[in-house]
Amino acid sequence: MSRLFRSLQARLVLAYLLLVLVAMELTGVFLLGSLESYYLNSFRTTLSAQAQLLGGMAIAHLAPAGGVGPDRQAIANLVANWPAETGISVAILGSDGEVLGASRRQAALVGQRLQTDEISHALGGSVGELVARDPETGERTMVRATPLFSGGRVVGVVYLKGSLERSDEVLRNIRRLVLVATGIALAVSAVLGTALARTITGPVRELTAKATAMAQGQFDQSIPVRSGDEVGRLAETFNFLAGRLKETLAEISGERQKLETILAYMADGLVALDREGRIIKVNPAAARLLGADPGTLTGLRPAEAWPDSPVAELLERARTQGESGSLELRPQGERGPVLVAEATPLRGEGDAPAGAVLVLHDITELQRLDQMRRDFVANVSHELKTPLTTVKSYVETLLDGAAEDPELRTRFLGVVEAETDRMVRLVRDLLQLSQLDQGTLQLDLQPVSLPELVEGVLARLSPAWSRRRLAVEWEWAPDLPLCLADRDRLEQVVLNIVANAVEFTPEGGSIRLWAGPDPGGAPGSPGSYVRLTVKDTGIGIPAEDLPRIFERFYRVDKARARTLGGTGLGLAIAKQIVEALGGDIRIASEVGKGTEVTVLLPVAEEAADEEGPAETERGATAG
Repeated sequence: MSRLFRSLQARLVLAYLLLVLVAMELTGVFLLGSLESYYLNSFRTTLSAQAQLLGGMAIAHLAPAGGVGPDRQAIANLVANWPAETGISVAILGSDGEVLGASRRQAALVGQRLQTDEISHALGGSVGELVARDPETGERTMVRATPLFSGGRVVGVVYLKGSLERSDEVLRNIRRLVLVATGIALAVSAVLGTALARTITGPVRELTAKATAMAQGQFDQSIPVRSGDEVGRLAETFNFLAGRLKETLAEISGERQKLETILAYMADGLVALDREGRIIKVNPAAARLLGADPGTLTGLRPAEAWPDSPVAELLERARTQGESGSLELRPQGERGPVLVAEATPLRGEGDAPAGAVLVLHDITELQRLDQMRRDFVANVSHELKTPLTTVKSYVETLLDGAAEDPELRTRFLGVVEAETDRMVRLVRDLLQLSQLDQGTLQLDLQPVSLPELVEGVLARLSPAWSRRRLAVEWEWAPDLPLCLADRDRLEQVVLNIVANAVEFTPEGGSIRLWAGPDPGGAPGSPGSYVRLTVKDTGIGIPAEDLPRIFERFYRVDKARARTLGGTGLGLAIAKQIVEALGGDIRIASEVGKGTEVTVLLPVAEEAADEEGPAETERGATAG
């Protein structure tokens, strides 16, 4: 039973039934009370009318002219012949309360003195009334004693007594009807209440089922709104809550996915421990830097994951002692990356220890750049020291008297001039590199014809490659589009590449230049490109030197390069200029077979749509 009434529907139905029962009972009580009052008033009116009529006739016999006493016989005849209502008995009393005449039902009272309360009220001048149950018949009766006045005094009383059985029978029938109606109303209310309760409990059950599904992770839940009442508003609120919850969880999931993506693609490694000291997160960078599989590390303690590494001790100290710390290490040996590990404790609520996090920074490139910086300073110092030393020694020699010899003076001043030019070229190249690094080099981009530019470069270098008896071949596609470049800077690049090919190709060798459209273009750069290839049969570049060929001051054959007057900055400048123009430069080489340099340059917009089938057009050829 208690489980039954824990149901909302059962409680609602019970409430409906109690409400109907109370309403019917109150209605019945009010109705029966009103009917009883109505019947009593109606019966009282009947008795009052009878008393007035009978009293008007009886006055003359109660106080006859001449001052004699009441005419008993006349009163008896009057009462005996009085057409009283059915169930009403009549009696006339004298001023002393003696019954002077009575109907058949009260004939035994004639000659008796009645001293009831209602008669006493009537003898006192007011109407006396009593509603009571007759001890003989058990029926309710109404007794009404009405005083009769003559000469300002009470001369008699009209005593009427009537049965209320008819009205009581009507009231009993009505009471039975009320009880039957109450039963029918309760039955109908139970049926309608159940149906009505279902309109409330049905959506509540549906809401409960949807909420349970949401609690199980099914967030795409909604309830149809079937009404505009509280239940409908509850459904609207649930749908709004479900939508907001879905959006919030989607945002949280998105943020988590972003965090996972950031951790997955961040360059620094990250290892996180929980409060028990077990690994809960290792991003791919950390696994790569530490040389481990991230799937096998989760759930392990640092000492289990890296038994012989100081990383474990660093993490444990941060977790247990709350101390931040860092160290430098090479977890994969001398050939592996150089790392800086930084451990920091994690704090939860109330500043309670919640674990630790380790961040790994790969400083291999930083160390390499630092070494390059030191090498750069050393190279610049060396490049300046050699010509300065030469200039100083020749100037001192001239000051010591060599200036007196015209031939010697001319030769020494020529050396000083050459070394000065060398230093000027070095400073100029350094300034240009600085501008390229800072992005301050001004580029005048315009459509440039490669055939015209290359032929100009070959003409400038013609004495050099003719002197070395080199075969130079220059070809380009007839539909070669214009490239978008700064003419002077591009000429500097081509001049540097071709000059290197001339200088490092033995006598009798060959140099082949070719230009044509290259739809593939530079890696990561959309659009069409022009390809310029310079291929020689020179001494070639060792494979181990190719990765560093574009570094500043890097020379494959340092002694020969200095003899030829190079600064070691030409290819570095060429690479940065080409990249600033939006292109790319590549080198392929093999020792003893030669070198091939490829330059990719973007096509000028007005020429991009004019490309046709590529054929070969021959330019300058010499041997």
